[in-house]
Amino acid sequence: MKITYRYFSLFLTFVLLTIPSVAEPSVVTDYGNFTEESGWNVPQNASQNYFYSNSNLTYVPTGEVEGYNEETYADSPVENITFLTDSPESELFPVWTADGNYILYTVHRDGSNNLESYKMKANGSEIERTGIGEGKLIGFSDINPNGTELLSTKSNGSQTGLYLVSLENGTVTPVADDPDKSEGWGAWCRLGKKIVYTQKSGDAPSELWIVNRDGSDKRRLGTSENVGMGKDWCPLGLKIIYSANDSKEEPDLWTIDWHGTNQTQLTDTPYGEWDPSYSPDGKRIVYVSDEGGKPEIWIRDTKGSYKIRLTNNIGVIDSNPRWSPDGSKIVFTVHKMQNTLENSTINGSSSVLLNSYSSSMITDNSTMTNDPTMTNNSTMTNNSTISGSDIAVIELEPLLSILGSTLENGLNNTTISGSDTAVIDPGSTSSASPL
Repeated sequence: MKITYRYFSLFLTFVLLTIPSVAEPSVVTDYGNFTEESGWNVPQNASQNYFYSNSNLTYVPTGEVEGYNEETYADSPVENITFLTDSPESELFPVWTADGNYILYTVHRDGSNNLESYKMKANGSEIERTGIGEGKLIGFSDINPNGTELLSTKSNGSQTGLYLVSLENGTVTPVADDPDKSEGWGAWCRLGKKIVYTQKSGDAPSELWIVNRDGSDKRRLGTSENVGMGKDWCPLGLKIIYSANDSKEEPDLWTIDWHGTNQTQLTDTPYGEWDPSYSPDGKRIVYVSDEGGKPEIWIRDTKGSYKIRLTNNIGVIDSNPRWSPDGSKIVFTVHKMQNTLENSTINGSSSVLLNSYSSSMITDNSTMTNDPTMTNNSTMTNNSTISGSDIAVIELEPLLSILGSTLENGLNNTTISGSDTAVIDPGSTSSASPL
């Protein structure tokens, strides 16, 4: 009997050693098309990569890809990207209302020098022109926490100014409109009492400034130069995130405390990151990056553990991403291209290609004006032109759940690549194998 038990134990041991464990990730030994469309410089001696097939995440150990420590691509983790608008006009600068039920945005029509203001329900229905803030309007940037006042940027002679627009009665009040400076693209603090914005004076680089809601106590924050349009307050209200490229050609993400201390550079890469926005829980950042070859929507966690490309070749340029108040969606603008010749491309789009009215970044050679022709280090080839833009939305929830559960199991240093005004709805993930 003892001999029988001994042989049976040996048999069980052999079975357990030869059958793969369920928790063991599949091994991928070749990058293949894993990187061929992303433009990454991948070392030829990179060895084992791990693909977690139940989560559509692929993990490459830190340092496997040259030049950065978060280098991994997989197929789109997001399928549910809904275009809320689809018209020949350019729909721009979407912002969520405080309750998340509506989106305010602007419309530029060909042949017109003025933007019109519109609103629609979060699902793209019930579109109507509101007329709010019209007249020399350049764009919307943020709504205060209680949903009563909209920050807008308007032309002010040869400059721009920052204005409050009442959503209750439509009155417009200047906040920062110095006739000798370009000021605009503000973001509310979480208490609705202070506003950070971008200021540019003459030929000097643009800077980050803060002002009280009533226009008093204007002062500069930090030392960053060439500060971009997009910026946001951390939900706790103590920290501000923005983009700047200082002496570099490409913009990076920075944070600074609201009183001007602890200026910190979050990214330092050979490509550009700009137009950041915090998630409502403060754990993630959505932003625009040309890491994949052109401006697209990405998210990353605030700890720098992973980054995800949410859009992939949806338009020529994706811009102005903004989280919904409940954190389940991201609304953004998709810029379309009209080709007059085949195989038209965008070359060298470092971070800026102006939409109908203003640039995604404000730099030494790109000011805050309503000049629709300026570009910064961005060139169009083969007679291609930006033909308009729409608004889209991305649903995020399934993706965020996958990330949460996967990261709890130790997945770090990961990049996932995925996807008119559009809303990103990470509520649906790709079922196809990323490789």
